[in-house]
Amino acid sequence: MELEFDYWTGNFSDVKRFLIRSISQYTRYHNNVKIGITCAPNRRKSQHKKGDSNWSKMVVKYQTSSVNYINEMEKILIEYNWEFIENEAKGGGGRNGNPPYYLYVLLR
Repeated sequence: MELEFDYWTGNFSDVKRFLIRSISQYTRYHNNVKIGITCAPNRRKSQHKKGDSNWSKMVVKYQTSSVNYINEMEKILIEYNWEFIENEAKGGGGRNGNPPYYLYVLLR
């Protein structure tokens, strides 16, 4: 699985608008999309790679030091794209570890 770092930092509202558009493009051009958060992208990529999901790419899209912002961003993006993604939960409630926090997209 390929890991790409193409992330934004900064003002929550500005980044949110960008990410809504960006995730919508992924759902348009990929059959399977999943949104997640982690504090260790390389380790999380390895965990996904070991599973039976056959994801081809993991793209890190957002970085923040705020646990509140990462959880809220994940929740917003999952809700906005709910009909087009493979997430089973609405997001925003998992354990996060230590900062910095990253929001990522899995593509297949």
